[in-house]
Amino acid sequence: MSRLATAISNLKQRLDEGGFLWIQQEDGYLGKTKVKFNGPATEKEIEEFPFKLPADYEEFLRLHHGGRLFFTEDGGNNGMELYTIEQILEHRSYYGDDFPDNWFPVATGYDGSFLIVTDQHIGGGYLSWFDTGNNFEHDLAIGMSFEEWLEKLIITQGSNFWDWDIRKRTGM
Repeated sequence: MSRLATAISNLKQRLDEGGFLWIQQEDGYLGKTKVKFNGPATEKEIEEFPFKLPADYEEFLRLHHGGRLFFTEDGGNNGMELYTIEQILEHRSYYGDDFPDNWFPVATGYDGSFLIVTDQHIGGGYLSWFDTGNNFEHDLAIGMSFEEWLEKLIITQGSNFWDWDIRKRTGM
């Protein structure tokens, strides 16, 4: 079993019968969040993507065609929504030619910001985080693959770990 499939399988094992999981995040936040994965994408849906997908992201789509992770039903924690290919293409069309070539939003969370997949390697990976309040020159190159990103998202219980600066010390 791949690292991606193992991370997803182990997350599912921790869910209760309703798909809920208690998590603790930054600032002492403790809450019951829901995790829901969609069924697999079809071959036809995968072929609709405009470029050859990275192997680990394609594997994710073959396992789960999107889903919602670490969200609360009351809207208190918006969690992370992983898009279907149809949603990816729809959100990409909102920005049209404003998006750099081959930038595709594959997930959203944390105040409407996007996780971007591209066919170009950026900082050791192919993912970027785009804050919709900024212009495209201020995106954050995450420098990892989707498999690495999803595993870390699961380990950090839905936290936006890519924004953490471990060199800063607080409260001193």
